[in-house]
Parts: sequence; structure tokens; C-alpha cells
Amino acid sequence: MNERITKTQFDYFGLEGKTTIVTGSGNGIGRATAIMLAKLGSNITVCDIENESANNVKKEIVNNGGRAIGIRCDVCQLEDIRNTIDKTIEEFGDIDILINNAAGCGGGKTIDDMTYEEWNRLIQLNLTSAYMFTMEVLPYMKAKMHGKIVMVSSGAGIVGDFSDPHYAASKAGMIGLGKELANELTAYRINVNILGTGLTDTRMSRSNLWNKKTQQVPWYRIGLPEDQAAAIAYMVSESADYLTGQVICPNGGAWM
Repeated sequence: MNERITKTQFDYFGLEGKTTIVTGSGNGIGRATAIMLAKLGSNITVCDIENESANNVKKEIVNNGGRAIGIRCDVCQLEDIRNTIDKTIEEFGDIDILINNAAGCGGGKTIDDMTYEEWNRLIQLNLTSAYMFTMEVLPYMKAKMHGKIVMVSSGAGIVGDFSDPHYAASKAGMIGLGKELANELTAYRINVNILGTGLTDTRMSRSNLWNKKTQQVPWYRIGLPEDQAAAIAYMVSESADYLTGQVICPNGGAWM
């Protein structure tokens, strides 16, 4: 790629030197997002409950010339969230972008065999954690009147799923939370958008009804983590300054 095109690409995204926290970025969509944003010039905090996975992604970014730190973070623990933010500020000096991606699946439970404990666990992991991380990051974004936040939701929160009502509810909650925050934060010039992921080939998605779900995708292939990461890269870029409160759904035509 010639120098002029490379410069145009970096100017279009405007991510060079910006600092991004990507939760759940040791694998899957989070990993693809962290690597893609690093290639576009962003400093990356890779945080994941799996410490080895987080550090492996951090090493991959650094080995390819990017800047990154890896942190073990249980997003259900406020102390871990605050520690991740503190280490990000210590290393990079600021926080510009937050990707609330960390999530778990429901294990194929139906409404008849799901317990209250399973409901509470998944709502805490998928929805409440995104609320907590956002609230802890907002003071930094408000102080400079600028920031980008992405809630990584799911088609399950839009059109339902074959099972796992607690997963669908948590992902629908992320859409509602994202839209409400988008309204409240316009005064601070903070963009909040939502990714409504279609079926994507990740470790988590393959754990539940994979073959049945693949039959619902009209496109010629199943989605890749990089398909979702590309949409996130646009949403957090400076070229998307006029985009807020929106749900973008890379889904291969599974719903329209």
C-alpha cells in the first residue's frame, strides 16, 4: 500500500494514538477487535478473565509494532474494573474508547429448565458488567467532552434465539442501555452505539446449537470475528462522529 493511501486510511479512522479498552478480548470478536484497532494506530488494553489469553493477544499486538497491555479482569468485579482502568491510565494517560464485549452464553437452557441463579449470573456477566465498566470510564470521557462506547449485543437481543432467554434478555438490555446512554451523553459529545452480532464463528457460539444456527444464514459463509471487528472499527472512528444510538448488524442477511 502506498504512503498516500496509508495516510488517508489513518486520517479516515482517526484512531492513531487513541486509547481503547476491549473487554473479553482474549478470544473471538474481542481479540479480532483489539488486533484490528491496534493496526489502525490505537493503544489497546486487552482485558479478559483468562489472563494467559489476554497476554497472548497483547504480545501479538506488540510483536506487530502496536502498543498494548494485557490485564486479567473479571468484569463482574468492580475492583477488577477499576484496576483495569487505573493501569490503562498509568500506561497510556487517557481513555478514548470502550468496547463492552465480555460475555457468556446460556448453555442451551430453555425457560422451563433455567434456574434463577443462572438468570442472575448471565444478566450480571453480560449486562450489569457493561453498565459498571461504562460508569467507571465516563468521568474520563466527560472531562474532555469526547469518547466512543460500543455495546456488543447480539441478534438474540433483537429477534430472539432457539433457547437461552436469559442470554437474549441480557443482550436486549445492552441495546436499551446503549440507546439511553446515547441520549444522555450527547451533551458530552460521547457516541454510544450497539453491535447486533449475527452468527459468528467463535469458541462461545460453537458451544450451543451451532449446526441449527448455521442453517439460518442466507450468506455464502458464516460470519468471522473480523466481520464484527470491522463494524466496531467504523463505530469508534472519527468518521462516525454523527452516529450515535444506532444498532449495526453484520449478520449475512439472517434478519433485515
